[in-house]
Amino acid sequence: MRRKGLVSSLRLKSLFLFVGLAISGILMFSGVASNYPSFAEVKQLSGPLYRENVRPHPIDPDSLQGKIIKAVEKVSPAVVSISTERTVKARSFEFPEWDESPFDEFFKHFFEEYPQREYKQRGLGSGMIINRDGYILTNEHVIHGADRDRIKVTLPDGRAFRAEIVGTDEESDIAVLKIKGGDLPVVTLGDSDNLRVGQWAIAIGNPFGFALSQLSKKYEPTVTVGVISATGRIMQAGAERRTYTGLIQTDAAINPGNSGGPLVNIWGEVIGINTAILTPSGGSIGIGFAIPINKAKRVLESLIKYGEVRWPWVGIVMQELTPELCEKLGIEGGVQIVGVEEGGPADRAGVQPGDILVKVNGKRVTSMFEAREEILKAKVGETVTLTVMRNGKELDIPVTTVERKKERETMRLMEQNYARSELLGIEVHNITSELRKKYKLPEGEEGVVITDIEEGSPISTVGLEEGDVIKEINGRQIKNVDDFRKAMSKVSPGDMVYIGARHGRWNVRVSVYTRK
Repeated sequence: MRRKGLVSSLRLKSLFLFVGLAISGILMFSGVASNYPSFAEVKQLSGPLYRENVRPHPIDPDSLQGKIIKAVEKVSPAVVSISTERTVKARSFEFPEWDESPFDEFFKHFFEEYPQREYKQRGLGSGMIINRDGYILTNEHVIHGADRDRIKVTLPDGRAFRAEIVGTDEESDIAVLKIKGGDLPVVTLGDSDNLRVGQWAIAIGNPFGFALSQLSKKYEPTVTVGVISATGRIMQAGAERRTYTGLIQTDAAINPGNSGGPLVNIWGEVIGINTAILTPSGGSIGIGFAIPINKAKRVLESLIKYGEVRWPWVGIVMQELTPELCEKLGIEGGVQIVGVEEGGPADRAGVQPGDILVKVNGKRVTSMFEAREEILKAKVGETVTLTVMRNGKELDIPVTTVERKKERETMRLMEQNYARSELLGIEVHNITSELRKKYKLPEGEEGVVITDIEEGSPISTVGLEEGDVIKEINGRQIKNVDDFRKAMSKVSPGDMVYIGARHGRWNVRVSVYTRK
């Protein structure tokens, strides 16, 4: 009994302790809570919950902001979204890292054709309507390889049309489409020859295509603003590794889907076609490029008139000058003419192999691409003046251009016969009669001849010299610059490369680490 009484006493004390703590907690909470306003007190604030101003601000049409808005309103209605589909055929068994699959011989023995599969690949881009007849200017890479019946154009007002291809030029990356529609808005083409670095630039297009338009069913293009960062840029870009020359550089954001859209000045005139970006991430970092509209006009006129681009041609092959040769000749820069086609325009005018081309139509040139760009500004049949250095004297030689041969072999020898490897630090050329004579190469010699070695480059450390002939790279036979490019495309920075070459009277094999 005494034990039960003790337990009951403890329980009673515990109960009293619990009740006491609960009452204390309630009192403490009431004290804290009393420091905060009640919901009713919140509703009775002495002033508005926030301040706002919904009155419209007048925009001076002559102010910078007003001019940008006016330019955008002028151009945007004629900026279109272009969607494409293309049928891609692929072998069922492909090993892209090899030029030839180890199963090629198997399929050759047991199948007349490789088993293939097909799938649809979609593409998006932008363009601009340039006249009331429905002609649209865009990039060739926007519609490259597209099924001709699967090109769709959507206007900002929501109207959609099937487009036909009027003409394309892969070299300049320009294409012309046509739609059939009434009451079409059009852009105004401006002048890109007198652009100044620092002037305002407006990029208009459809980044990411319909992703930003489908849900709302609003197809207005996107606008970004920046300045002209530079002109005359040269770069390689795109899956096809196109070489672009004379580009306008801008920091106005250009994103995927903007290709083919207009780059506009502050007066609402198109000064370029948004074409490419330089980026490590895939998005804009403020380094965008546009094809100058004056270059596009020349291509456009030829495409509309002939259905193809008829390029001017003078018949010369060029290579870059080394700094050492420039110093020796006492000139700031230029390009060396290493070949003149017999009977061609330059040959008839008196241009000779070994001449140093320093100006085209009075404009100084310091690279093959600059020289080529200036020559291509002429129309077929026009005369261009080539200023060359010969025996220490400058000569102005007028050359009348002719239409470049359709196979375009001669004019493009500067690209087809020439390759440069930054990983090795060398320039190589196909062996021409001029180079065979210059470097005293034997008849029948196959390979690519080294025409320049960069000082301090990997190749400069292994004893190879200008005039040596590369015959093999990593076990692959090299007969021309195409073989050289393919072999070097398999090489990564820092890789060891095994090179077989003819060095003077000796056949040598060297190994060298490429640049990292």
